[in-house]
Amino acid sequence: MPGPRRGHNDRVVMVPAFVWRGGRVRRGVTVGVCAGLFFGVLAWLDSGMLISAVIVFVVLGVGCGLWMERRMIRYRPRTDDLTGAQRVAVVVDYGRALRAAADEDTPLRRVVVVVLLVVAAAMALWDAVHGSLGNVVASVVYLVLVLLELFWWPKRRKELVTNAERAAAMVSQTDVPDRP
Repeated sequence: MPGPRRGHNDRVVMVPAFVWRGGRVRRGVTVGVCAGLFFGVLAWLDSGMLISAVIVFVVLGVGCGLWMERRMIRYRPRTDDLTGAQRVAVVVDYGRALRAAADEDTPLRRVVVVVLLVVAAAMALWDAVHGSLGNVVASVVYLVLVLLELFWWPKRRKELVTNAERAAAMVSQTDVPDRP
């Protein structure tokens, strides 16, 4: 079996397994509604205007839903056609893609995240002194998200890669059909 190729097919779309079930429309709606609600509530807290939440929910929900569903199907185009047993065979490719994505973590990305952390901390402090309670809550949520990206996500990504590689090793020891 050849080694992993470098290119757009090595990218990984990280979503919970239940999002993959149910077809293209359900995937798009699930991702879009979740993203739209999350950022819509933050927009409402930050601005204090319900109309901003509705606008963010609609624009980001529709945009993110369409964009992520297209990415999901582009990187794993035959997902809908696989049976349960055939999905097991996908684990090997998934493990390779996770490893390739983790290996592409660049120092520039870390610098950008640190800059975002400084900006998020400054905004949270500014909002704590000059803003409303909603501004403070929204700024703290953004700050926590950046902190998670900087400190929690690298460890979690390493766990995911290890688990995927372990699963791929287990799959290679079983008799599972390669493709439909």
